[in-house]
Amino acid sequence: MRPEQVALWVGEQRFQRYLNARGGQHERAVGLYIWNARISAAFLEVLCHLEVLLRNAIDRQFSPTPPAASLSILEPQVWLCDPSILTSESREKVNEAIARLQSEGKHPTRGRVITSLSFGFWQALFSAVYEDLWRSTLFKAFPNGSGARREIASLAGSILHFRNRIAHHEAIFFSDLKARHGQILRLARAIDGDAARYIEEVSSVEALLSGRP
Repeated sequence: MRPEQVALWVGEQRFQRYLNARGGQHERAVGLYIWNARISAAFLEVLCHLEVLLRNAIDRQFSPTPPAASLSILEPQVWLCDPSILTSESREKVNEAIARLQSEGKHPTRGRVITSLSFGFWQALFSAVYEDLWRSTLFKAFPNGSGARREIASLAGSILHFRNRIAHHEAIFFSDLKARHGQILRLARAIDGDAARYIEEVSSVEALLSGRP
């Protein structure tokens, strides 16, 4: 990309961080910008595996329902709609997911609602307000963890913040990316050691880190 293309395609203010990191050398800054996009894509892959693993592990701790059954916030037979389990804030997010699916002409089944909920929804389940739910149920989703809610809350919170930076196409090159990768694998390992090993095997993060410009 030539400087005038950067101004049009990337934006001078956005690109300035890369220029600063490379001493004002345009070509080196472009190389860093491209590498940042590639490492972000690699992280999205492992985050995808982690998020699916996490939400399924949590959902398995609650009573099953018929696969085709529709969810309704007014009929709390499913834990996602049960006011004795979730706070009003969490149930509102579930209700928004149900409404979104209905607007698309889809039955809001448990599986569909689960896939429609954000990582932030799942991360919020590890906050202090859910201490009782953790002690009774959620800890079982992390058989290889320490058993402490705060351990999972800290990991999930850090990963959520990092994930959101990537989702908004922000710079991540300045972060300790090896440590970030380790956090993702650590949370996966707390759920399922085999799954964590699989994620590590398919991940291209380490290879990209070794080729950082």
